[in-house]
Amino acid sequence: MKKVFYFLFCLIGLSSCSSENTVLDSLRVYDVANSACKTNLSAVETRSDFYAANYAKPATFSVELGKDGTAQCLLEDVKANCGVRKIHVDVVSRDSQIDLIVYHKPLDAAANCLCEFDVKFKMSKLSPGKYNLNLYYATPNMKYSESTTAYKGQIELLRNKKVSVTFKPELVVPEI
Repeated sequence: MKKVFYFLFCLIGLSSCSSENTVLDSLRVYDVANSACKTNLSAVETRSDFYAANYAKPATFSVELGKDGTAQCLLEDVKANCGVRKIHVDVVSRDSQIDLIVYHKPLDAAANCLCEFDVKFKMSKLSPGKYNLNLYYATPNMKYSESTTAYKGQIELLRNKKVSVTFKPELVVPEI
Protein backbone atom coordinates (compact mmCIF):
# COMPACT_ATOMS: atom_id res chain seq x y z
CA MET A 1 0.00 0.00 0.00
CA LYS A 2 2.88 2.34 0.77
CA LYS A 3 4.26 1.72 -2.73
CA VAL A 4 0.93 2.72 -4.30
CA PHE A 5 0.85 5.99 -2.34
CA TYR A 6 4.50 6.66 -3.20
CA PHE A 7 3.78 6.00 -6.90
CA LEU A 8 0.76 8.35 -6.87
CA PHE A 9 2.76 11.01 -5.03
CA CYS A 10 5.56 10.81 -7.63
CA LEU A 11 3.07 10.86 -10.52
CA ILE A 12 1.38 14.00 -9.20
CA GLY A 13 4.77 15.63 -8.62
CA LEU A 14 5.95 14.90 -12.15
CA SER A 15 2.74 16.11 -13.77
CA SER A 16 3.03 19.46 -11.98
CA CYS A 17 6.48 19.95 -13.54
CA SER A 18 5.13 19.66 -17.06
CA SER A 19 6.96 21.67 -19.71
CA GLU A 20 3.57 22.81 -21.03
CA ASN A 21 3.33 25.29 -18.16
CA THR A 22 6.71 26.73 -19.09
CA VAL A 23 5.60 27.33 -22.68
CA LEU A 24 2.31 28.91 -21.61
CA ASP A 25 4.08 31.20 -19.14
CA SER A 26 6.72 32.46 -21.60
CA LEU A 27 6.81 36.10 -22.63
CA ARG A 28 4.87 36.89 -25.81
CA VAL A 29 3.80 39.87 -27.91
CA TYR A 30 0.19 40.22 -29.06
CA ASP A 31 -2.43 42.78 -30.19
CA VAL A 32 0.07 44.60 -32.43
CA ALA A 33 -1.53 47.69 -34.03
CA ASN A 34 0.12 50.20 -36.36
CA SER A 35 -0.73 53.81 -37.07
CA ALA A 36 -0.93 55.08 -40.60
CA CYS A 37 2.10 56.95 -41.91
CA LYS A 38 2.33 59.98 -39.60
CA THR A 39 5.08 61.87 -41.41
CA ASN A 40 6.36 61.29 -44.93
CA LEU A 41 10.04 62.17 -45.43
CA SER A 42 11.74 62.29 -48.81
CA ALA A 43 15.31 63.48 -49.25
CA VAL A 44 14.32 64.78 -52.70
CA GLU A 45 10.81 66.19 -52.19
CA THR A 46 10.75 67.34 -48.55
CA ARG A 47 12.08 70.76 -47.49
CA SER A 48 15.65 70.16 -46.36
CA ASP A 49 15.21 71.75 -42.91
CA PHE A 50 12.03 69.72 -42.21
CA TYR A 51 13.67 66.53 -43.49
CA ALA A 52 16.81 67.03 -41.37
CA ALA A 53 14.86 67.81 -38.19
CA ASN A 54 12.49 64.85 -38.53
CA TYR A 55 15.09 62.37 -39.77
CA ALA A 56 17.28 63.12 -36.75
CA LYS A 57 14.36 62.80 -34.30
CA PRO A 58 14.77 59.50 -32.41
CA ALA A 59 12.00 56.98 -31.91
CA THR A 60 10.88 56.13 -28.37
CA PHE A 61 9.60 53.08 -26.53
CA SER A 62 7.30 53.26 -23.53
CA VAL A 63 5.93 50.45 -21.40
CA GLU A 64 3.48 50.37 -18.51
CA LEU A 65 3.01 47.22 -16.45
CA GLY A 66 -0.57 46.43 -15.40
CA LYS A 67 -1.71 44.65 -12.26
CA ASP A 68 -2.14 41.36 -14.14
CA GLY A 69 1.42 41.35 -15.55
CA THR A 70 0.37 42.60 -18.98
CA ALA A 71 2.64 45.32 -20.34
CA GLN A 72 1.07 48.02 -22.53
CA CYS A 73 3.80 49.02 -25.00
CA LEU A 74 4.16 51.84 -27.51
CA LEU A 75 6.84 52.43 -30.12
CA GLU A 76 6.61 56.03 -31.35
CA ASP A 77 8.05 57.52 -34.54
CA VAL A 78 9.55 54.31 -35.93
CA LYS A 79 11.02 55.15 -39.34
CA ALA A 80 10.58 52.71 -42.23
CA ASN A 81 10.23 52.79 -46.00
CA CYS A 82 6.89 54.21 -47.19
CA GLY A 83 6.21 50.88 -48.91
CA VAL A 84 5.87 49.12 -45.54
CA ARG A 85 2.31 48.03 -44.84
CA LYS A 86 2.75 46.86 -41.24
CA ILE A 87 5.48 46.91 -38.59
CA HIS A 88 5.78 43.63 -36.64
CA VAL A 89 7.25 43.03 -33.18
CA ASP A 90 8.62 39.76 -31.82
CA VAL A 91 10.17 38.99 -28.44
CA VAL A 92 12.85 36.67 -27.13
CA SER A 93 13.37 36.48 -23.39
CA ARG A 94 15.58 34.63 -20.97
CA ASP A 95 15.90 35.30 -17.28
CA SER A 96 15.83 39.09 -16.87
CA GLN A 97 16.72 39.91 -20.50
CA ILE A 98 14.14 41.01 -23.06
CA ASP A 99 15.03 41.28 -26.75
CA LEU A 100 12.40 43.05 -28.86
CA ILE A 101 12.73 42.64 -32.62
CA VAL A 102 11.02 45.21 -34.86
CA TYR A 103 10.68 44.28 -38.53
CA HIS A 104 8.35 44.25 -41.54
CA LYS A 105 7.45 41.74 -44.23
CA PRO A 106 9.30 41.94 -47.57
CA LEU A 107 8.27 44.97 -49.63
CA ASP A 108 6.32 44.61 -52.88
CA ALA A 109 8.05 47.76 -54.09
CA ALA A 110 10.31 50.13 -52.18
CA ALA A 111 9.39 53.80 -52.23
CA ASN A 112 11.79 56.74 -52.30
CA CYS A 113 10.63 58.01 -48.91
CA LEU A 114 10.39 57.20 -45.22
CA CYS A 115 7.32 57.15 -42.99
CA GLU A 116 7.07 57.47 -39.24
CA PHE A 117 4.79 54.91 -37.61
CA ASP A 118 3.51 54.33 -34.09
CA VAL A 119 3.17 50.69 -33.02
CA LYS A 120 1.09 49.62 -30.01
CA PHE A 121 1.32 46.12 -28.59
CA LYS A 122 1.04 44.10 -25.41
CA MET A 123 3.47 41.74 -23.71
CA SER A 124 2.27 39.12 -21.27
CA LYS A 125 3.58 37.55 -18.11
CA LEU A 126 5.97 40.22 -16.85
CA SER A 127 6.70 40.72 -13.19
CA PRO A 128 7.87 43.98 -11.63
CA GLY A 129 11.64 44.22 -11.58
CA LYS A 130 14.77 45.22 -13.44
CA TYR A 131 15.26 43.98 -17.00
CA ASN A 132 18.03 44.27 -19.56
CA LEU A 133 16.25 45.50 -22.67
CA ASN A 134 17.65 45.16 -26.18
CA LEU A 135 15.56 46.53 -29.02
CA TYR A 136 16.62 45.69 -32.55
CA TYR A 137 15.49 46.88 -35.96
CA ALA A 138 15.64 43.75 -38.14
CA THR A 139 15.46 42.94 -41.83
CA PRO A 140 12.32 41.22 -43.17
CA ASN A 141 13.95 37.82 -42.48
CA MET A 142 14.44 38.95 -38.85
CA LYS A 143 18.24 39.30 -39.03
CA TYR A 144 19.76 42.03 -36.87
CA SER A 145 23.18 43.13 -35.69
CA GLU A 146 24.81 45.61 -33.34
CA SER A 147 24.51 48.29 -36.03
CA THR A 148 20.71 47.94 -35.98
CA THR A 149 20.42 48.09 -32.19
CA ALA A 150 17.93 50.84 -31.44
CA TYR A 151 18.26 50.59 -27.64
CA LYS A 152 20.37 48.63 -25.20
CA GLY A 153 20.06 49.26 -21.47
CA GLN A 154 18.33 48.46 -18.23
CA ILE A 155 14.75 49.36 -17.34
CA GLU A 156 12.85 48.90 -14.11
CA LEU A 157 9.20 47.94 -14.42
CA LEU A 158 6.79 48.82 -11.62
CA ARG A 159 3.05 48.24 -11.68
CA ASN A 160 1.05 51.18 -13.09
CA LYS A 161 4.16 53.26 -13.81
CA LYS A 162 5.16 54.21 -17.34
CA VAL A 163 8.82 53.80 -18.32
CA SER A 164 10.15 55.42 -21.51
CA VAL A 165 13.44 55.11 -23.37
CA THR A 166 14.82 56.96 -26.40
CA PHE A 167 16.38 55.14 -29.35
CA LYS A 168 19.50 56.00 -31.29
CA PRO A 169 18.68 58.87 -33.67
CA GLU A 170 18.58 58.44 -37.45
CA LEU A 171 17.89 54.69 -37.25
CA VAL A 172 15.53 53.18 -39.84
CA VAL A 173 13.99 49.70 -39.99
CA PRO A 174 16.07 47.97 -42.72
CA GLU A 175 14.43 47.30 -46.10
CA ILE A 176 16.38 44.16 -46.97
